[in-house]
Amino acid sequence: MTHASLKKYQQTNRSTAQQASPYQLVAMLFQKLLDNIATAKGAISQNNFAKKGSEISNAIAIIGVLEGSLDFKEGGEVSENLASLYDYCCKQLLIASTDNDVDKLEEIIQILLPIKSGWDSIPLETQNQVSFDG
Repeated sequence: MTHASLKKYQQTNRSTAQQASPYQLVAMLFQKLLDNIATAKGAISQNNFAKKGSEISNAIAIIGVLEGSLDFKEGGEVSENLASLYDYCCKQLLIASTDNDVDKLEEIIQILLPIKSGWDSIPLETQNQVSFDG
């Protein structure tokens, strides 16, 4: 877990993140990612473009951490599909930021929610097998 963005997130949530399992860290990252995008939507609505930029930048960094943690050897096609979705989301975040497009941000949320939901539904006995390769 040497990625700079993950370290930054851990520092922000030090006590929780230090005690979290790799599974819990990914769950926390997904939640923070969705929170960043939602906050960016609000910032656009309020014409707070500095906040929008910061939130979208953080969202892109989190997606980078998630993408960097994919295990292509074990995950195969699933990891490849997730990498493609993450890449698409990053590109759309940049477009949304440039165009101040809240609809595009909502589209990204709708792409990420099922992934987060799938992650959240991993059975407890399987959660301990989750590891970070990033």
